[in-house]
Amino acid sequence: MISENSEYLRNVKLLIRLLLVSTLLSVFTGCATIVKGTTQTIPVSSDPLGADVKLDGLLYGQTPTTLEVKRKRNHLIVIEKAGYQPKSVPITKNVGGAVWGNILAGGLIGWGVDATSGAQYNLTPEVITVKLELATGENQNSESNANNSEFVTKLNQLDGLVEGKTITKENYVTERCKLFEEYFPSIKPEESCAIELK
Repeated sequence: MISENSEYLRNVKLLIRLLLVSTLLSVFTGCATIVKGTTQTIPVSSDPLGADVKLDGLLYGQTPTTLEVKRKRNHLIVIEKAGYQPKSVPITKNVGGAVWGNILAGGLIGWGVDATSGAQYNLTPEVITVKLELATGENQNSESNANNSEFVTKLNQLDGLVEGKTITKENYVTERCKLFEEYFPSIKPEESCAIELK
């Protein structure tokens, strides 16, 4: 009888430990952090192939390539090849659909984890394909590349202001929409302004 009680107690303790571990995992991790991760894979290709790919100023390889990009911030990709005009492509963060499911299933703690880690965001564009143009005596593309770099810098500064609580969430959304209207008027407002803040 003592041996049966002892085995029963061991099984109960094991069950309690398993329940405790699973509870802690569900409380301290966010749904998107587990499902999507904090980075996003973005394929990059160019015509012609073999162009250098720089992410936020750092060389990551040549086209075709795939980049692992942090979801938490906005980025700038520059694709360049000798004899061709460089092209820059801004990558911006937008709230992913997992946020609402996370709030319902995981509560505010899970959402907070995802917001802090950046996992709640999707990056756009999801695929980058550019056609490089032959360089001419005048580099007409340099103004566009400078504008894209300026756009990403301003967008990241704006993110810093809202994260530091220097501006309100409402002002952030308004200013974000203004940046998109100024630099990318062809992008639909629902795409450029789709952001949810914790």
